[in-house]
Amino acid sequence: MRSGLTMLGIIIGVAAVIAMLSVGAGARTQISKEIASLGSNLLMIWPGTATSGGLRVGFGTMPTLTSDDAKAINQEVSEVAFAAPVLNGTAQIVYGNQNWSTIVTGTTPGFFDVREWPLESGNLFTQKDI
Repeated sequence: MRSGLTMLGIIIGVAAVIAMLSVGAGARTQISKEIASLGSNLLMIWPGTATSGGLRVGFGTMPTLTSDDAKAINQEVSEVAFAAPVLNGTAQIVYGNQNWSTIVTGTTPGFFDVREWPLESGNLFTQKDI
């Protein structure tokens, strides 16, 4: 009886270790995929920061970069596969008696190539849509 219980304990222990290693390996793979999807080869260029009264007003608030800068980077830097300008702002959306404040992002069709984001359904916008 003792030897049977000992063997059962060893089997359960080994199975638990194998299960934990498998879960850890799966989690590591998933985390690596998530990090890669963020763009490990992604370079973001931000404009300068505005100042008011000696204080910085906000990160990337100076309108010193233009869409022409993104085009120039894409054309002149051979190592750059895609370049897409992005403009973020806030907007108020009103529908009926409901009211939301939201962030609005404007970009070009190349943005989806830059971020490697797949489209779940529907169509991506094209240059003709802009």
